[in-house]
Amino acid sequence: MKEYQKAISAVMQQSPVEHNKTIPEALQEVHPKQLFDEMPAMLEDCRAIQEQVLEEILLLAQGSAYAREHQLEGVRTLEQWRNAAQISTYDDYRPYIEAEMDGREKQLYAGKTALFIATTGSTGRVKYFLESNAGNAAKQNIMTVRGLYMSELLPVTLDMNAKNLTISNYAPVASRDDGKLVVRASGQTARNMRKKTGTMNLLPVEFWESPGISARDRDYMMGVYTLAEVRFSKVFCNNVIHFGRILDRIVLEGGQMIEDIRTGRFSVSLTPEVRERLAFTLPPNPARADALQAVYDRKNCLITCPDDIAEIWPQFSMISCWLSSTVGRDAREVLRRLPSYIKCFDMGYGASESKLNIPTKLASATGVAAPFSCFYEFLPLDGGKPLCMWEVEAGKHYELLITTYSGLYRYNMQDIVRVDGFIGNTPNMIFCGKSGEYLLKDNQKIYGYQFADLIYQAERKYHVEFDIMQVAVENGEYSYVLESKQSVDYAAVKKDLDTWSRQLYGIESGQIYVMKHTYKNSLFDGLTREDRGACGIKLPVVLQRIPAQEQIAQIIK
Repeated sequence: MKEYQKAISAVMQQSPVEHNKTIPEALQEVHPKQLFDEMPAMLEDCRAIQEQVLEEILLLAQGSAYAREHQLEGVRTLEQWRNAAQISTYDDYRPYIEAEMDGREKQLYAGKTALFIATTGSTGRVKYFLESNAGNAAKQNIMTVRGLYMSELLPVTLDMNAKNLTISNYAPVASRDDGKLVVRASGQTARNMRKKTGTMNLLPVEFWESPGISARDRDYMMGVYTLAEVRFSKVFCNNVIHFGRILDRIVLEGGQMIEDIRTGRFSVSLTPEVRERLAFTLPPNPARADALQAVYDRKNCLITCPDDIAEIWPQFSMISCWLSSTVGRDAREVLRRLPSYIKCFDMGYGASESKLNIPTKLASATGVAAPFSCFYEFLPLDGGKPLCMWEVEAGKHYELLITTYSGLYRYNMQDIVRVDGFIGNTPNMIFCGKSGEYLLKDNQKIYGYQFADLIYQAERKYHVEFDIMQVAVENGEYSYVLESKQSVDYAAVKKDLDTWSRQLYGIESGQIYVMKHTYKNSLFDGLTREDRGACGIKLPVVLQRIPAQEQIAQIIK
């Protein structure tokens, strides 16, 4: 019997009354290398694992306010689940989460809440989620296995002398009166990584935990820290466009950054308390400043091409970031600025609610679902009942539903995923876009990802890349919003796009808005705040209004 099977079997043999160890917590006790080595067996065994995970989650739900009020009391098997469970969204959980945060326990599950997660996500509105110990362990298990796949392909991740630039959101952890933490979802993974990797990180903990620093000043300071470290080797960042924006600051303000490195003092506005707290994190380094100045003096700029990056950071060799959907387009834009030898590994598909897949290959936006993490269901876009992971078809698109150890039950992520084949019996998934982004035409939904697919087809035909691709919808009509740094025959592109969309959907665009090169950056500027950088932002595909006139360079009818 495999070690994962022994761990799960021991958990499932506990009596309901004495159920004090969960599957995710038991799997944490399996040596990580053993868990990694047994992944092929787990992916073959996905149905059995998924049924055991669902059975345990339903056991832990018994006695909760949600289970009582949603007819889940006594539901234990998959068949019972399929007959009883209703598809849910965040608003269904809001009153229970608020009650739990007010101190009324056992709202979504019978166990204790370990911490609260705050997120703005793609909506821009703050939402809170509960996190149980089991739910937190489930996320950590995925991160452990992801890390092992990454290190197998990129051994530099284990090099203790190769420094990490880990970019996350900035809000410090807050503590409630009862001692429970409230954390930013997008920063929690980075905090856990920083704890594990310690001195491998070139950005100090004090930098992340210091309040009152604007997003713009933080980006500048990250540029200084990174320039100061010749051993900089790796970037970890959800949306790597944030690293691109830091490179932009180095291009524009590299001379001043060199002076900051020479003197050991940041030339930004900081409170005396924060400046004192950070003083030891940037010691004066005249030797590094001299080396950078020599690069700067040749061209009056630190970075003009990929070769300059290779000279400044000779050990820089890998990036881990999101590679799917709109963020994949952002990653492509940044990667073409870098030396071609830099390798890329997807950060993995996930959200505040759960971590959802495990990338297994370099430069691929696809990852395999983790059958030991949560219970997955797939709602066909063309109608029908939710399907289990062993029932889906390769190449099909679905809306993803999850049931988690932290009290979400048949929760609609409102994400569209495509099944990109299988590993064993477990589907590979790629995130395609949000199901709420669509054009409604004659009772037909044309989703944002479908418009994006048309643009990718045009890119392949014309050998161009669009750094941003959006669709502006107004009065039931749509127009493309495109930005590219290359020379593009937009009239020919529009003709082909309209031909293809007529054939597929019976529609055609009004016009193409060709955007100025400042447009995309202005969108990120408008969405960043002191506690939220570009690293956590996904730009929408479907817009409900036409962009501002001053950002439009040309209109192609």
